[in-house]
Amino acid sequence: MTPKKENRPIVMNMPAAEAFISLAAAFVNHAAKGLGLDEEGADALSLATEEVIAYLARMAHAEQDVDIRCSAGSCFIEAKISLPVRELQLHAFNMTATVNADDDAGLDQMGLLIASRMTDRFHIARSAGQRLVLTLVKEFQYPEIKRDTSSQAPGKLGQYALQAADAAHIKWFLRLVNQYYPDALFPLDFRYPGKVVDMAAGGDYQILTANGPAGELGGGIAWRWEGRKTVELYGPYIFQEHGDPQMACDLMDMCIGHVARTSALTLINRMPTPDLPEGYLEALEPKRDKISTDDSDPVRARFRMMVEETGEVVWAHPDVVDFLQSEYRRLVFPRDIQASGSDGEAGEPFSVLSAEIDRRLAVATLRPIWPGADNADNLAAHVELLRRETMATILFEMDLGQPWQAGFTPGLIALGFFPRMILPHAGSADLLIFQLRTDA
Repeated sequence: MTPKKENRPIVMNMPAAEAFISLAAAFVNHAAKGLGLDEEGADALSLATEEVIAYLARMAHAEQDVDIRCSAGSCFIEAKISLPVRELQLHAFNMTATVNADDDAGLDQMGLLIASRMTDRFHIARSAGQRLVLTLVKEFQYPEIKRDTSSQAPGKLGQYALQAADAAHIKWFLRLVNQYYPDALFPLDFRYPGKVVDMAAGGDYQILTANGPAGELGGGIAWRWEGRKTVELYGPYIFQEHGDPQMACDLMDMCIGHVARTSALTLINRMPTPDLPEGYLEALEPKRDKISTDDSDPVRARFRMMVEETGEVVWAHPDVVDFLQSEYRRLVFPRDIQASGSDGEAGEPFSVLSAEIDRRLAVATLRPIWPGADNADNLAAHVELLRRETMATILFEMDLGQPWQAGFTPGLIALGFFPRMILPHAGSADLLIFQLRTDA
């Protein structure tokens, strides 16, 4: 059982010097344990921090300081390291990275390579003060659901009440979802009930269930935030043998009512079930024949605007402007599309991508973390590796609110990616989703 997590951040400021490397590692180790991470996870996070600080001590000036902030999320611990340098060669954080141990530069990168492999996720950003902020994330470990046991679903419920699910009902709900629905209709989180319980307790998931007079669980629905302005919906899930359209409508009504009382601008559903009633959500994806020659995937994703669209600025490479204009007209999203690309200005030498892999569905999602002159080659290396990992589909999420991300577009097009759909307000602005089918 995971101990209760402390939510207050633990902060340390120290000189960027070799003499304090072990101090940084010890601080993160003790802070992570105090925040609820187990010993193995705390050791991994502290080792990653030690390698980053050791690299930084060789790159920074002795009079510069490093800020380290450890904090707990609902199902993870993160160490946020504020770096007193303007440039770092961070390509070792790519999953494709290798190093040459025969030269000093390779040895410098070796530590960052180790750091990247010891953590579950990472983020790189530049703060308002132009300091680089590297965030290392280590997740709590949870057992996977046992799919060889069956949970009995009720027959037709004549009466039921909708209620926020407690921990026991969340686990029951997830067992039924895993039993009655294919993997493509629920997120990977749903395979780890303890994780979802913790995320619900932390406010990351909201889950409603429909319960009969004797406590029977007839159906449910779940949602969570995707970015700061969009809520992603999962379900509705109906466990009765012949379905229950009215229960599905009631679940959708209550979900929409809850979301309407928040600051969310959009509600999206990328995994709609057959139980989703008509009229609640609109088609988000264009028809397949408009974006590729692959007609094997049905139009699936759905959305609903929670407030009137007032428009915003997005940044895009000229290669996708026609697609964006067409889709924004179809979806009736007012957008000011600004062209973004290089005009010969100096840039970063090495790009960084993160990769999220769902082996259930043979789907990998790439996200740009840092720009670089090598972005086309870096993309190609990631695609080649993911092909070897037998990923049937590779997605790329481009944040149209970040002008530098548009620089990845030519490399994506050259590799055969096509723009699949827009997720409104799912990043700092809209997300443009590219797709590559590797099994075609």
